[in-house]
Amino acid sequence: MSNDQLAASIAAHPILDNVGDLVRLLSQLPPDMALALDEHVRADPAEPAQMYTITPRLIGMADYETGTPRVVPGLELGTVYIPSDGDQAAQAAAAVRRDLLPENDLARAQARIEDGDLQAGLKDLTGLLREAGRLLEESAKWLSRDDTAVTSLQVEADRIGHAAARITRLADTVEVPE
Repeated sequence: MSNDQLAASIAAHPILDNVGDLVRLLSQLPPDMALALDEHVRADPAEPAQMYTITPRLIGMADYETGTPRVVPGLELGTVYIPSDGDQAAQAAAAVRRDLLPENDLARAQARIEDGDLQAGLKDLTGLLREAGRLLEESAKWLSRDDTAVTSLQVEADRIGHAAARITRLADTVEVPE
């Protein structure tokens, strides 16, 4: 089966709502085709009302069986958020978008920074820092008031909060040369 045929088969099934949808897709693909799962849920942060769905993608995968590495077509199943109130065509279009970033803050920050979107990536990181500080403060609530770790945890939470604020200000000033 050619890559174009594989791509057409996968494109005909942009959303896999149930096992039957998956079975229909798999019946059109070679049984020895490599399979992978996208480790990240993908989302459009600008879309307010979203729901999860599964979407298939044709990807290149490394094949080492012949002794010489080569790229072969593979099927990747990913989880994406799609508009919950859109029609089926809008939902399908959202499911197959390749520009959706990971929903996870750290993975999204990494993707943005590696793509040169420094400002947005640094702001994602500040969100992570603020969450880490909040968790330190929450941890301190579980300890007795006379435990010296309470003060230390609160101090560290404050330090992380200050670092997040400094990085946010820095993010507003950085410019990547073109």
